[in-house]
Amino acid sequence: MEYMVPPIKLCVNGHNICDICRSKITACPTCRHPFLGATNVALEKLAREVKYPCLYEKFGCKEVFLHDTIREHQHRCQHRPHKCPVYKLPNVKCGWTGSHNDIKKHLMEKHRADCYEYVDGKYRVLRNIAARMSLSHFVFALNEVFCIRFQASNGALYAVLQYIGQPENAAKYKYKVEFVNKDDTEGVTVMHLARSFDEKLDDIFKSGNCGKLHYDVVSRLKDEMAKLKFKIEILRVGE
Repeated sequence: MEYMVPPIKLCVNGHNICDICRSKITACPTCRHPFLGATNVALEKLAREVKYPCLYEKFGCKEVFLHDTIREHQHRCQHRPHKCPVYKLPNVKCGWTGSHNDIKKHLMEKHRADCYEYVDGKYRVLRNIAARMSLSHFVFALNEVFCIRFQASNGALYAVLQYIGQPENAAKYKYKVEFVNKDDTEGVTVMHLARSFDEKLDDIFKSGNCGKLHYDVVSRLKDEMAKLKFKIEILRVGE
């Protein structure tokens, strides 16, 4: 839904009616005379000077905008409803919808097992590393919500950090993932810009805009229990 200012037409007696209403009737409802082709420019101008509430007012946005600026705002509004991010995870369903500002709270309350707070320098473990595997976790860092995703397929292990929020903000963040063996004697580090959570994983993998380790490297780094140590560093671009 978007706010529109339809052209306002006149009938022969000067009565006003907008094009939307005119499409449903054949004569002026006030005097029953035919409409003219002329537009009431004064009324259209007045309508454009009216300030409209944001479409997402019920989700917490209290701002009002002129007709010419409200569409751009609604595209970027921080109160714009989002589906629960788990909809992209396999075998997980959730019907929650809410504002961007409430995503972290919801994830912590309903999906805590799939979340963790970012701790710089802390090593974690990928388990059950195999030629085909998939793992995703939501990460809270820099007052934002991200999803770190690993997937093994086509002879490689892919790693990508996706930003949950307005797609254009993803490029403001970058990440480094370091994979090491259990003895900390060998390792590989990859670094890329974060990608938007709206992007499909397969498209990211095909583009090469993500970390990628050939599986022979993974096999060398994982231990006898098929576990692989890693740590992730999340930074703002420019830091």
